[in-house]
Amino acid sequence: MEREGKIIKKIRFTVPHYIKEKIKEDENHFNLLGGEIGNRILKYYSDQEVEKNEIKSNKGEIVQFNLNKGNDELYDVILKEHGVQNEAEFFRDLFFQYLDNPRYIREKILFSENFTKIDEAIKGKRKLNIKYNREIRSIHPYFIKNDLGEDRSYLFCFCEVNNDYRNYRIANISKVTLSKNFIEEFDKEYIKNVEKNFDPFLSYGKEVVVKMNENSKKIYEVAILNRPKVLKKEEDTWTFQCTNKLAKIYFPQFLHEIEIMYPLELREWFKKNFEKTAKLYGR
Repeated sequence: MEREGKIIKKIRFTVPHYIKEKIKEDENHFNLLGGEIGNRILKYYSDQEVEKNEIKSNKGEIVQFNLNKGNDELYDVILKEHGVQNEAEFFRDLFFQYLDNPRYIREKILFSENFTKIDEAIKGKRKLNIKYNREIRSIHPYFIKNDLGEDRSYLFCFCEVNNDYRNYRIANISKVTLSKNFIEEFDKEYIKNVEKNFDPFLSYGKEVVVKMNENSKKIYEVAILNRPKVLKKEEDTWTFQCTNKLAKIYFPQFLHEIEIMYPLELREWFKKNFEKTAKLYGR
């Protein structure tokens, strides 16, 4: 590939199979192509120490990508500053150092510019203009939290477009710019409680009442992904801190072992969908 008469540098090196698999997992998790991940890793570590790893073999799975314009222009400088003698080993070291972090830290590496601007806005109590799912939104940012069950980071804010509080996944924010205007804390007590009782579905203040049997109680103990918090237990009737959206994701795995009691619109949703399921299996 050429740009203005100059061949853009193609990076090519080998890694063990399990490393290639972890790279693919991150491509899917963060919705980034391999070349984007490679370029973001190089940019992030360009001014940091890169540790040497012990794997020097040229055998394994091939990783390759083209440098983007910014990295291509600074490539020789980066290599010189890091004292690189072997480019393949250097990139192998970069990826090993990146993948040695838990996923929520890897997210901060790949989207470091977004995190930096958001942190600056929160500390300075400034509004942000973001591009999220192809739409421009003006928001009042309050805090960043990561859901440990998902290893994803969320920005909790008040969105002027929706006129409501929202959680926006940082990996899905494509652009971030600071506004000259300052944020408003519309409900300080609510913001404080959401941060204290955080979940991606903003369940604080929402309740779902479920009739549980002994089997469903056992399922609840082991089904930890997106598991809502129990607020109250009255014999077999449990009250969860839970939105309807979270309930529709979490409780279908219990099948006939539970009965949704409240809210009524959620109960009706489960009834209709299980009736459709029964018809499907009745064929």
